[in-house]
Formats: sequence, structure tokens, C-alpha cells
Amino acid sequence: MWATAVALVRAVRTTLGWVEHHLVLLVAAFTVGYPVAARVRRRIAESFATDRVRYQYRAQARFDPDAEQIWRQAALLARAARSGPWWVPGWAKTVRIILRADGTSPLDFYVEGSGAAAQLLTATPYKKVTVSKAQRRRDKHRDHTVRAEFLLAGPPAARLREVPLEPDPLQPLVDALATLRADLGDLAEIHLDLQSVPSWRLRLKQWQVLGEARAKAHSNARRESRAAHSAALDAEDSLRAYLSDLVGGDEGRAPRRMVVPARPRPVDRAKALGKLQDSTGLLRVQILVRCSSDEEGRAEARVAHISAALDVFSTTSRLRPRGVSVGPLRIRSDHRLYRRSFDRRFTSGHLTGPSSWVHAEEIAGLLKPPTVHCTLPLLASDLPVYTPGAKGLLPLGWHTGPDGVERLVASRLSDTRFSLRIGKSDYGKTTQALVQFVALAHAGEGSLYIDPHGDTFADTAPYLAHPEIMERLWHIDVSDRVTDNDQAHLGTWNTLGLEHGQSPAKVAQSVVDTFTAVLGWSDQSHPRAMTLFTKSVGALLTVNEKAVAAGLPDRQATLFQIVDLLGDPVWRGRVVEHLPAEEARWWRTTFPTYPDDAANPITNPLDRLKDNPAFRAFLGCPTSSYNVRHAMDSGKLVWLSLSTSGPSSRLLVATLFNDLYRAGLSRRDTAPGHRVECHVFGDEQISTDAALSGPVFASICEELRKFGIRMHVLAQLPQRLSKSTLDSLLQNASILSTTAGSTAAVSVIAQEWDGRVDVAEVAQLDRFQHYISVVHDGRRLGPLLIRGPQLEEVFGAKARPRKVGQLQRRVLANLGARPVHELLRTAAAQSGLVAAFLDPNAPSRQPDARAPQDEEGPTTPDVK
Repeated sequence: MWATAVALVRAVRTTLGWVEHHLVLLVAAFTVGYPVAARVRRRIAESFATDRVRYQYRAQARFDPDAEQIWRQAALLARAARSGPWWVPGWAKTVRIILRADGTSPLDFYVEGSGAAAQLLTATPYKKVTVSKAQRRRDKHRDHTVRAEFLLAGPPAARLREVPLEPDPLQPLVDALATLRADLGDLAEIHLDLQSVPSWRLRLKQWQVLGEARAKAHSNARRESRAAHSAALDAEDSLRAYLSDLVGGDEGRAPRRMVVPARPRPVDRAKALGKLQDSTGLLRVQILVRCSSDEEGRAEARVAHISAALDVFSTTSRLRPRGVSVGPLRIRSDHRLYRRSFDRRFTSGHLTGPSSWVHAEEIAGLLKPPTVHCTLPLLASDLPVYTPGAKGLLPLGWHTGPDGVERLVASRLSDTRFSLRIGKSDYGKTTQALVQFVALAHAGEGSLYIDPHGDTFADTAPYLAHPEIMERLWHIDVSDRVTDNDQAHLGTWNTLGLEHGQSPAKVAQSVVDTFTAVLGWSDQSHPRAMTLFTKSVGALLTVNEKAVAAGLPDRQATLFQIVDLLGDPVWRGRVVEHLPAEEARWWRTTFPTYPDDAANPITNPLDRLKDNPAFRAFLGCPTSSYNVRHAMDSGKLVWLSLSTSGPSSRLLVATLFNDLYRAGLSRRDTAPGHRVECHVFGDEQISTDAALSGPVFASICEELRKFGIRMHVLAQLPQRLSKSTLDSLLQNASILSTTAGSTAAVSVIAQEWDGRVDVAEVAQLDRFQHYISVVHDGRRLGPLLIRGPQLEEVFGAKARPRKVGQLQRRVLANLGARPVHELLRTAAAQSGLVAAFLDPNAPSRQPDARAPQDEEGPTTPDVK
């Protein structure tokens, strides 16, 4: 053993001697070789960086990871960072998390790493997250760029603040980036490069930290010893000690106090090392931030806002910008001392600069996309801003963005299918719909507004009094005010008319379905009434086909001729003569077997319709100036002022809606690309839905979308809508909106928003405030808080109150409207005209010759 030691000493002396004699050669070799080796390593790292791949993580609306999922994601990323050939430098093996925003989305989340780790990067434990490959594109040049690198400041073993996952730790960053504007070239990128800590580095760090802890313990012991010695000296020099000496002399003096030096306290390893005690979950990270803009000052403000957002992690340890500040002098990452290194690391992801050591739990909030607990703002680019006259847009309301600017946001018509608005009366639903109707009118779109109030047209007319709008506008008013106005004019609508090319079979189905649904008929309750009504409609449609074919559309029968068909045997006989043999046989053989009162369920509702002058004038004429199919195809603006009170009014409303449904389905004969869109606004849909008494409205919502019909429904209490109607609206609505209302009412809409807004908050909204969600580019935005638009506020510059009289005259001309008293005369004479058409040799029939029926209804003698 002694010989081995001697030999070792001699070898060391020989080696040192050789080095001494060849020192110049060794220094020269090192001077030349080290830069070459460093350059080779850098080239290898740069070549390795070109193979990096990037993936985007897109979280669903209900994404809500727990701590365990985030821990597993961190473990995957740490493993992925070690992927790569052995000869690649360790500082080049990293995984990068990229948080990016450019004003077009609130915050995009990317993960980037070596191509060898692609499988690990895509195998995320996050549920409700879609991983897709993204391109590493080069951004365009911006005029102003600001850089910042954030380092961990504080004791190396101390942890950052434990930030809870609810609310989302990313919320401050999302808020900091909410005011980015794409039109100004704003761009913000936060790069988080990470890799696991090598064991040898950790041991060195542990030795360093423990050494500092022991040194601090010795320093504290020395300080305590000095303090004890000083206290002892102070005691001996005190007044008490002097008085004791004077009284007792040397004999009374206490012996000199001996001071025992303080011993250093043992170092608590776990406490001293803190997060450095174990390598599990320990990561080396570097945080690089770069903000750019084409406008001066915006990038600097964004970096300052991001720095403030990262303060959420601050405690004893915190993230601070790298650099030096001496008075007004600040040397940051933008300085030429740091800029080149920053840009190289920002581009490559290399961990060659100063790094920070953190535990995965400390930065858990940065290792995932925004969750359900993160409120994403509506960016300026998310929804278009409406200006009067803009085409392809539907104004929604005034929304205050993160920058404090109030904008009139709009939905694209291409994204708008159906809308549902609920809330209190006089809180802005109707006003919002009127603004949208006017906006569509000025954009050249076709619309139909069903107005049960009958008084909103006067409020809207000044904003429609433009020549290009007036020529497309129809207004049909069959409300109670027509009865009281001797000068009233009306258009006409023959529900059985065929002069516009309607299909007789579809017209028959529409009319029969309307009556059976509204009157509550079924095969069990009213089988004879259903059969009689179906046969009657079919017979009169046969007559109308012949009249139209003969070029005499003014000889067509109307609904009111059903009473003549069932109650006048002579009139019926003339009709039967023109029916096909099979149909004529039924009237001659089967109809006489029905009892006398079989027709009462049919004639009584028709008599009630006929007793209303407005309804009789509108429905009793042979030809139709109102043709909803023509209105759809030509982009007309139709305003229907209806009353929904009373059985006769409900019957009329139901007939109009069934005709709308039939006309929409009839657009099958038009190629999809040529179907002109028609927006239908249904105000106070509760009363309309009650009038329909069937799944008609649900069918409109479910089937007519593909035929270009867009429904917009307004209702105070959604729970009063029929279940089929409400289900169809919630299923297909691209816009959901609610004002203040009862908690039971607003909760119907709030449930569709997955609890993102509190029901109590919605119920207490101020007047004209709405919560609204809208589909944009295939994704749902909101709910957003908006202020409802007002006609004067949006279209004040387009108001033409002095041209309202001209508008009213033009509307009457467009519709071919005639005085009501004249229409009543036409309706009264129609039965005689039809009879004359069927039998030219028959004596003319005097108008109004039919006497009122008693409750038992007309008799039905045999047809001879």
C-alpha cells in the first residue's frame, strides 16, 4: 500500500512537470480548441432546433383539469424535454410552452419540442382538449418590439405563491392581453422553456444551500455570543454593581460572570432545502416575453401589464424582469448587452441563459390552456361593429370592451339562424328587434315582422321612409283599429287562391292542418267535421283550378264559400258538376247521409271570421295581393299588424303561420344558392304559439332553416311556450338573449350558458341591458353584457319623419290595397260570381242573400 502511494505521488509530480514544460502548448491548444468545440456544439444544437414541432391545445368550454392532471402533464413535458440523441447539448433539449395573443383570439396555447418527442407532446392527460399540429410561421415585421426576461428572485429554496386553480391563474394574463388590436399590429408572446434538473446540478445546489444555511447558523451563534458577552459586561458596569461595591467592599462583590459561547443550531435539512430537497417535479425554466406593435408605446405598456399579471405568483419568491436599474438608468433585455442572447434563445428555445428552478406545482397555472374558470373577454375583432347601412350584419347592442370603448356589435347574417329573446315587458326586446328590422331593410334584406301590438309600425316608419325601402314595403293591418276607421285600406289574401302557381295539394294540406289544429279536431273527437272540411276544401280548390286555367282568377272561391257549399244545395250542385267522378260520387252518395248538424263545427268558426269586417275584407276576396312566397323570393319587407285575442284572431294567425310554413317548404323548387333569405320576427310569441295549438312553429324552426327562413322570437315567459316550440328554439338558436325577469324565466336561458352568469344577477339587470350569446364563425361567444340599441340612437341620421305620409301611400300602392268597404262588397258578391262561373246560365245571386244561421247550423238536403 505504501508503494502504491509513493507511485501515485511520483506520477502526479511527473504530470505536473510535463504540464510545466508544455504549458504554452496547452494554452494555445485550449485557446484554439475551446471556441471550435463550442461552435460545433452550437451547430449541433441549431441543427437539433430545426427539427422542433409545435402543437396547439384547444380547450373546450367545460375544460376543468384537476391538480393531478396538471402534474401528469408536467411529468410528460419533463420527459419530452429529455428526448433526443445523446450528443445534443443538454441546454438544447427543452420543451416550450407558448402563450400567444394577437388581437384575434384571447390566448392561444401551444406546446413545442423535439420531433423525437412528438408522441409525448400529443399524449396529453387533459380531457376536453383537442391537440392539433401547428405551423411555426414567421411573424410579419412590427415597428416597435419590447423584450423582457423574468427570473426567479428570492431565496433559492423558497416557493412561489400557491395560486388556486379557481379562478384560473391565467385570468390576469388574459386580462392583460384583452386590449390587443390586430389592426394596429399588436402581438404578445410568452415563452416558457423548461427541462428537468440534472441530478448532479441538484446535488451541487443542495450543497450550496446547506453550506449557506450552516454559515448562517454559525453567524447567528457568533452574534448571540457577542450579545451575551456584551450583556454580561453591561451588568458588571451597572449602577447596582457600583452600589454593591460601595456597601460591601470587595467582600460583597459578586464573582465575575462567565459567558458560555452560543453553539450553532443544527440545520434542519428539509426546511433549509425546501423545494430543492427532492428532484421530483423540479424544473429549470426560463420565461421570455416579447411584445410588438406598429404603434409606439403599446408594446411597452403590454410588457408592463404582463409583468403586473405575473405578480399573482409573488410571495417571498417572485418573478422579476432581468436587468439593472440605477436611478433613471435601466438596462433590460432590450439593451444591446442582452438583446442578441435574448433573440437567439427566443428563437431556438435553448436554456443557455440564467435559469430559474421551480417546482411544477408552483407554475401549474401556466401548464394548461384557459379553463372554464377563465372569463375570456370579447375582443375588438371577435364580433364586427355595425354601422348604419352595413350589409350582412345584424346589430345586437352596445358592448363595452376591455379597453373601455363602447361598440355596437353585430352578428353576421351567415352565422344567424334563429334567435330567442326573453325578459320583462318594456325592457328592450321589441326595440332591439325593430332596430334589426330597420338594419335589414337598409341592407336590402327581406323581412317579415309579426306585430301583435299593432302600434310599433308608426314608431318605425320614419326610419323606413327611403325610396329604395318604400318600394319593397308591405303593411297589412287587420287589427281592431281597421274596424273603427272608415278610411282604412287593406290588401287581400285568398287562402284557397291558386293564381300565383300554388300547389293545390299543399294549399289543401296547409288549410286543413290549420283548422284541425286550432279547433282541436281529431279522428276521435270530430271525424265527420274533418272529413267534411277536407272534402270541401278539395272541391273549392278544383273550382279555383278551373277558374285560373280559364284566365278568370277573380272567380275563385274563398274560405267563406265553404258555408255555401255545405248549406246551399243549389250552389253545391253547381260545384259537384265540375268535380272528378270519384269526388262527385262522394258528394252525391255519402254527404247526404251526414246529419244536419255535422257541418256546425265548420260553419260556426267561419261565420265568426265573417262577422269581423277586417277579416272578411282580408280573406273574402278572390285574388291575393299578399303572397308570402313572392315576398320571400323578392326580398320584400312585410309588416303584419295582427290581433291574437279571441278565437277568430287565433284562427287567422294560425292560418298565416301555416301558409308561411307551406311557402317555405315550397322553395324546394329553387336551388339552395338562389334562395333569398327572409327574416321573420315574431313579437309576443306566447300568444302566437297558443294560437297555433300544434307543432307548426317547432316545424318551422326545425325544417325551414335550409330553405332560407330565419326566425327571431320574442317572449316574456319562455315556460309559457309549448314544449315543442321551446325545445326547437333552444336547439337551433344561434342567438340567445335575456333582459331582467323572474328567476324562473331567465333561468331557462341561463341554463344554456352552463352557469357562466348568475341567475340572480340576470334577474336584476337594469332596463335595456341584456345578456346575450351569439354564434360567430361556428363557435359560441358569450354570454356578453350589452346595452340594447335604440332606433333614434342608431338610425337618427336616417330618420325621415316628413316622408311618412309618402311611405304610407306607397305601401298601399305596393300591396294594391283598396278601401275596406269596397273589399266587403267584393266579398259579399263572391258566391254569386263563382256560381255564375260554374253555370253561366244560372240566375245571378244577390249579395248578402244568406240569412244568419241558428245554433243548429244549416240543413244539408240531398244533392239531386
